[in-house]
Amino acid sequence: MFEVAVAAMAVSPIRKSKERTFIIGMIVTFCLVTIIFRLFWLQTFASKELSEEAQKNWIVKKVLTPKRGTIYERTKKEKLAWETNAYVFGAELEQIKDPTQTAEALSTILEVPKDQIEQKLITEIAKGRKSIELRFPGKYKYPESVFEQMKKRKAKDQALDGIYAFPTKKRTYTGKLAAHVIGFLNSEDQPVGGVETYYDHLLRGKTGNKVYKKSKDGLMVDDEPQKFSPPVHGKDLVLTIDLKIQKQVEKELETAMKLYRAKGGTAIVADPKTGEILALVSRPTFDPNNPSQTYDSQKNGRNLAIESQFEPGSTFKIMTLAAAIEEGVFQPEEKFPSGQIQVEDQVIRDWNVNGWGEITYREGVELSSNVAFVRLGQKLGQKKLVDYINRFGFGDVTKRFGKKTGIDLPAEGRGYFFKGSLYPTELASISFGQGISVTPIQQVAAVCAIANGGILYKPHVLKEVWDPETKKRIKVVKPQGKRVLSSTTSRQVRDLLRGVVKKGTGANADLPGYHVAGKTGTAQKPNPNGSGYLKNKYVVSFIGFAPTENPEVVVYIALDEPNSSGGDVTGGTVAAPLAKEVLKQTLKIREVNRRDQLDSQRLK
Repeated sequence: MFEVAVAAMAVSPIRKSKERTFIIGMIVTFCLVTIIFRLFWLQTFASKELSEEAQKNWIVKKVLTPKRGTIYERTKKEKLAWETNAYVFGAELEQIKDPTQTAEALSTILEVPKDQIEQKLITEIAKGRKSIELRFPGKYKYPESVFEQMKKRKAKDQALDGIYAFPTKKRTYTGKLAAHVIGFLNSEDQPVGGVETYYDHLLRGKTGNKVYKKSKDGLMVDDEPQKFSPPVHGKDLVLTIDLKIQKQVEKELETAMKLYRAKGGTAIVADPKTGEILALVSRPTFDPNNPSQTYDSQKNGRNLAIESQFEPGSTFKIMTLAAAIEEGVFQPEEKFPSGQIQVEDQVIRDWNVNGWGEITYREGVELSSNVAFVRLGQKLGQKKLVDYINRFGFGDVTKRFGKKTGIDLPAEGRGYFFKGSLYPTELASISFGQGISVTPIQQVAAVCAIANGGILYKPHVLKEVWDPETKKRIKVVKPQGKRVLSSTTSRQVRDLLRGVVKKGTGANADLPGYHVAGKTGTAQKPNPNGSGYLKNKYVVSFIGFAPTENPEVVVYIALDEPNSSGGDVTGGTVAAPLAKEVLKQTLKIREVNRRDQLDSQRLK
């Protein structure tokens, strides 16, 4: 038995060896089968996905940014907005050894407080970030001069190790000039206000793209990219703005604002024969080159010339006068008792509460008699007066809101009116410009129709569109207008408004050598917290044109809550003298001959 047991034990190691060999063989076979199956899977079912993943590492897709169009003034000789080379600074945080020293070195160059930079660096390092852009409020894109300063400083100062610059483009403007007309691009390169917003679809262009294979060092492998779509650069815009007139108007309005300590102000100069806006100014204003420090949407962001809505006062009497003449109810030599008039339970008085006795309607126009215009409104009646106000582009006063002129600038107001049929007292107040609100641009458009012979033109600031690549003009904006008044009535209104300036309330707007016509306005400001009007709070204005015989320009001036240490603050004493200076310079710039020059030319 012992021998049998020994024999059995002798066989056991051989069997075990065979079993191990078998197991190892099975494992190897399983691994080979798994590898083969995996390779088969990768080469068939997963090949597309893996190929796409691989291409991400060696195929580059680059977006090509278009150049934003340039904005020019009307002669296309001067730029109002354009792109310049700029730089964005960034930091490789792993290379920064001492955030405090780096912040101190950057502070003087980037003009950002040291603590602000230091806090940003420390915070981002703590988050584990590897790189960041050095973007701060109002401090993001810098001109080449700052880039050169950074290069020189970096060569000497190790505290700037890890700070790098990246080329980009920056929108540049001509300071505060025509700021509300042009608008600006914010830190995200998004347009805010003005032409930049209204015509963004033309200015911004279309992005392109480039797809190419890259080598390990990032260079393009082939001579040509696999796919290339060039960007379409934005179109260049030529505005109707006359730079010389714009500068002069801004200067005059700025002076008046300081002199009378006014809360706000606006001025518009227009070509009555086309509806072109030659100058448009709104105060307070901002600097488009530095909006983060100077722009406040509530304080100075509104373009008062097209957004502000206020009771026009006596300047609105022009509409009543035109309607009365057109309908044949205005008899210039007919007389009426001035001073006051009873309308239902309300007594309406002239600004001269004692009146001037019995005067003619011509004199009533020259003296800006409220009573005269109430009587004219009553002669017209509600239907006709409402119709003419609508014809002149203000809208239907029996509806809650008025009608926009359609000027090519954003956020245009439309005015507020009555809702429903007018009471006799409401009809009376509308006749002399109270109880409703309109915008300055609405009044300018309407008076342009008086000046040009009866055609209401749509005001506009765009003159031409150019292709920057072909250097060709691709669009010219043509005047859009419709007749709202006969030329005969227009001429009569102009003559009467000439009388207002020659010997009436607008005398301070008269200009030697030219016949100026126009109308003053001194409108009380409604109480926003209740009925009635604020005491000693006025919007004073003047709207007029010259020369009366063949008007070349229409000028509108308004100051909000002007103050004066001596004398009355009215449209005649404040706005009219300012309009005179604007007309004087504008007519000179437009090369409109004086009457004495015209007379001498006729004699020759």
